[in-house]
Amino acid sequence: MRLRVLGAIAVDDAPVRSARVRRLLAVLALDPGRVVAADRLVEHVWPGRPPAHGEAALHSAVARARRVLGDGVLLTRPPGYVLDLPPGALDAGVAADLRERARSVDPARAAAVLDEALALWRGPPLAEFADEDPFRPVAARLAELHADTEDARARADLDLGRPEAAVARLEELVAAAPFRERRRELLVEALHRAGRGADALAAVAAYRRLVADELGLDPGPELRRLEAVVLAGTPAPVDAANAPFAALEAANGAFAAHPAPMVGRETALAGVLGVLGDGPVTLIGPGGVGKTTLARHVAAASTAPDGVVVAELATVSRGDEVAAAVVAAVGAPGASTGGAGPDDRVAAVLRGRRVLLLLDNAEHVVDAVAALVTTLAAACPTVAVLTTSREPLGVPGERVRPVPPLDEAAAVALFAERAGAADPTFAVSDANRAAVTEACRRLDRLPLALELAAARMRVLSPAELVAGLPAHLRILRSPHRVADRRHRTLHAVVAWSYRLLDDRERALLDRLGVFAGDFTLGAARAVAGEDADAVLADLVDKSLVTASVDHTRPGPSRYALLETVRAFARERLAERGETATLRRRHAEEALGFLRRTGPPAGPDAARRLAAVEAEWDELRAAVAWASTEDPALAGALVAALVDVGEVRMTPELFAWAEALLAGGADLGRSRAMVHAVAAEGARFAGDLARAEEHVAAGRRALCDGHDRAAAVLAYLQSEVAGFAGRGAESARAAAEAERLAAAAGDERVRVLAACCRVLAAAYEGDHDATLAEADALDVAVRDTGDTLMRPWSVYVRGEVRVERDPTTALELVEDAVRRARAVGEQYALGVALVTVTSLRARRGDVAAAARAAAESLEHWRGTGNRTHQWVGLRAVVDLLGQAGHDALAAELLGGLVARRSGGAVFGADALRLADLGATLRARLGATEAGRAERRGAARDDEGLVDLAREALARL
Repeated sequence: MRLRVLGAIAVDDAPVRSARVRRLLAVLALDPGRVVAADRLVEHVWPGRPPAHGEAALHSAVARARRVLGDGVLLTRPPGYVLDLPPGALDAGVAADLRERARSVDPARAAAVLDEALALWRGPPLAEFADEDPFRPVAARLAELHADTEDARARADLDLGRPEAAVARLEELVAAAPFRERRRELLVEALHRAGRGADALAAVAAYRRLVADELGLDPGPELRRLEAVVLAGTPAPVDAANAPFAALEAANGAFAAHPAPMVGRETALAGVLGVLGDGPVTLIGPGGVGKTTLARHVAAASTAPDGVVVAELATVSRGDEVAAAVVAAVGAPGASTGGAGPDDRVAAVLRGRRVLLLLDNAEHVVDAVAALVTTLAAACPTVAVLTTSREPLGVPGERVRPVPPLDEAAAVALFAERAGAADPTFAVSDANRAAVTEACRRLDRLPLALELAAARMRVLSPAELVAGLPAHLRILRSPHRVADRRHRTLHAVVAWSYRLLDDRERALLDRLGVFAGDFTLGAARAVAGEDADAVLADLVDKSLVTASVDHTRPGPSRYALLETVRAFARERLAERGETATLRRRHAEEALGFLRRTGPPAGPDAARRLAAVEAEWDELRAAVAWASTEDPALAGALVAALVDVGEVRMTPELFAWAEALLAGGADLGRSRAMVHAVAAEGARFAGDLARAEEHVAAGRRALCDGHDRAAAVLAYLQSEVAGFAGRGAESARAAAEAERLAAAAGDERVRVLAACCRVLAAAYEGDHDATLAEADALDVAVRDTGDTLMRPWSVYVRGEVRVERDPTTALELVEDAVRRARAVGEQYALGVALVTVTSLRARRGDVAAAARAAAESLEHWRGTGNRTHQWVGLRAVVDLLGQAGHDALAAELLGGLVARRSGGAVFGADALRLADLGATLRARLGATEAGRAERRGAARDDEGLVDLAREALARL
């Protein structure tokens, strides 16, 4: 099956008759593989006039589209639908792939590939929808792809020495798009090559009149240059196949036509080939990332008419030796230009030649290479220059192309290929895949590192390799006797770059090694020194620090060291004797960051939470160091994360708190709040007794001025009492938490406590009062603009209506799900999904209830929240009973009754489960029901969840 959008919407060669289905497929095809929300689909499939029952109408359109597409293509994925197309199933994607492929093959093959691409077009892309939103920008992009492919096909005729064929093609193309200057340039060049100079000048004159009359502009510089070439009577260029250059032929004979196999760089290869000749191109990246391999593949795929010159600069020790090395690489070491300087000598050798000059490994002579490239740009415009370096050249017109580490799949594939070459018995299997993947990650997915590590598979297993990193970085050694000395070990790779740094750069790099992950410039200043700004930029330029800059979003840029560089820097830091000092600065800066950021509350709550999560690697490292060196500092770090634990339910944070408390060290004034963090984790894990112990211990540890810690502990007591079915106690504790939080100015905890109190009252049967209070609470939260608290207030409005007005309750709770999902409020999301499951089940909407239940179970499993997982399983029991799966329902119910963790069943839930249990025993018989319940009771926690997941899959 192929979905066709390059023309009228069609499937294979059959038109889609329904206009609504065509529009639906067009919207989904704008971003295949990505879920499109149902409300967005309704908006675009019925633009301006959505149907009264949009969801039902959309379901109907989806059903018709599925009949057109066949099975397994248009899938339901909350919150909408997705086109799950296999490779090659969308004609626009195929056309784009073919255009890219044409960049990296010889002209003859390119012509065939481009013809194949052009054959896919059957008319204007997205046809009837091209001028409407949201289709307009994609239609414009596809139209440009078509035009670019047409131009490239004409270029292929020229490269194949067929100028007359190119003229015939281009005259038609120019008539169709008279203002497209690139086509005019190609036409003028084709006419000149065909020996039709007068026609070439006439074509330039016609275009000059057109743009002057219509746009008030002059032709661009390339067209003016071509005009000058024709006017000067310069002979047309000789076809590439007939361009003799004996020196270059000799040089190219020494060049490896078949470089080492390349894995995972196909897109990068096409991208570099696409910009060659548009200015000097520089491949930059850290040592061992594969710059040279990529450059050699670019050279091998190059269609430069006069060939390729490769100048290896690693053996050059001084800048004044660069020009001589290039001349020698050309194959004309004795060439003379009188008294001209060395760079002019290179220009004289290459002038007029259409070659690709590859300057490999230029970082240690970058100034000399920059001067040479500047000279060549002025004197030899037909020479395309490609340089590999660990920093840019900084010359005018330079196209800098960073070469990043491989992605995970490519890294594993490269490791497997190299390890198999070293030991034919090696293969990546289910047994070792995790270790191989982890080894690749720790080796930064650098091709050189992977090759060196793979060679060790003759004597190490992947697991042993991982266990020994980073210590193995010193002993990983190339198996090739002829390997460049700089690349024989990973340590040598980094040491080579380190030796090129000045003292300030070395000192900063060593100190940056203290960071565990990426970091901001502000953090670098605080930890490594106030003068970090300019030096950090230099380290980025030299590929020893990576920079991540997102120009589309606010927030600071982030910097990082590769693991190999970090390990090297930490060794140097230890040699300086500064490790302890820097680790303390790092931990203190982490605490300072948390205090500056503040709790995730108020209008910018989501931003604050995101900022904390971005620093999680550093927080982990700071807590790990401080736990042994300064427990009070570690306690302060953990205490400052109490709100994050409530939103994200982070098991790692709760483990930190438990470990600190178990260590028995003096945690200072943070002890009470550390107990609160531990209580959060115990309550989520279903151990309510331990949660209460932590609450009690935290209260005993309270000091003067601990109003906030007291408020958090009271709120947690309310939560635990509520789960245990002690409604009155829960309400009292929540009221106390509200009072304490108000005194401490903690609006977040005050609202959470208010939610607990309102729910406790509702569960105790006080519905009338709680409806008004829940509504007022939601209005107040809405007015604060706190997007992390709004899911809770909306959820509470829905939850208090569950028994009296289930329809409105469902609308509100599903709104809470959407809000929680949007901001990442994990606790509220899971709680609301459980209620959605219950309400959908009561309405008899089995499919929707099953979807919500499955999502909630996976959610709670991922966050380790046993307490709410058992609550969610109760809704699944109810759902299975309604659907007639009595044996499964009884087995699951037996398992839930046997659980000793989690909260008690009370109120309406208890009555429903009791009634359901009686119903199941009546339908199955006491004996069969008893067997099923005992099977459930015998399952462990994971087994019980697996049973529920399997049961839901049958609904």
